[in-house]
Amino acid sequence: MHAACSIHAVSRGSRLNFASITLNRLRSADSGVVNEASVMSERPFSQPPGPAIVAHRGASASESENTLEAFALALAAGADAVEFDVRMTADGAAVVMHDAGVERTTDGHGLVKELALAEVERLRIVLRDGSSTRVPTLEEALHWCSGRIAVNVEIKNLPGQPDFDGEREGAVDATLRALEDVAFSGEVLIFSFNPFSIAHARRTAPHVPTGLLTEPSVDAAAALGYAREQGHAWVSPYLDRVREAGPGLAAEAHAAGMRLGTWLTDDPDEAVALMRAGVDAVATNDPAAAVAARAAAGLA
Repeated sequence: MHAACSIHAVSRGSRLNFASITLNRLRSADSGVVNEASVMSERPFSQPPGPAIVAHRGASASESENTLEAFALALAAGADAVEFDVRMTADGAAVVMHDAGVERTTDGHGLVKELALAEVERLRIVLRDGSSTRVPTLEEALHWCSGRIAVNVEIKNLPGQPDFDGEREGAVDATLRALEDVAFSGEVLIFSFNPFSIAHARRTAPHVPTGLLTEPSVDAAAALGYAREQGHAWVSPYLDRVREAGPGLAAEAHAAGMRLGTWLTDDPDEAVALMRAGVDAVATNDPAAAVAARAAAGLA
């Protein structure tokens, strides 16, 4: 109870301190459509037969983050799920973007919350081959992933960030609507560093699994205790905190009927060590390396 209260108190402050397919990747600059072989994810995210590998913003070590091209590479690499971030535009549209501002990843400037969807759609993201693509909408991302790969949707509505909305959970509501509108086929997890966001998701759609992400400063056992009390299916502490907690953390999560994820490593040996310690899902920017290491370790 003490751990839960301490996290709850922190959440009201500033930023929360709290996780061989050949594709024809042809994209039209005007239509923004990726054409690829239709394939199903072989490893369900909610009940995987072994530890899952989550492609953080897609295969972002090899392609520009949070693009359909990065998702395509993650699928080709054998990732079990893709993780992407959702923010809201000025006119209430949900788009896939990690930062509150668009400067780092696009040719534009300004906050997502101050741009209309039409303005966001005109932005260009430079890909690794020198071509460009646009920012996907949430519906486009879900449509692309549906029937192919599990999705891990991170809700971006964080105190201390310039687009924080303490009155509404627009990104949560938009995600739940989009899942219905797209008729998404596959495993879904909605998670966030903001406990109020995922609490809203649980109240609104209790059938959709939710997970709590926690910041590097938060003890993994405290995070697990809070997530358990709130009824979340997953908890994803920072990897150093998971490593410090040892294998007992995974055993405690599993005894509570929960699953343990962690973020973030691009070291395949570290990923394997986490899996051997009982971690159910490891987030990585380099899913190809993690998939190969998992297979070599006999953990697939």
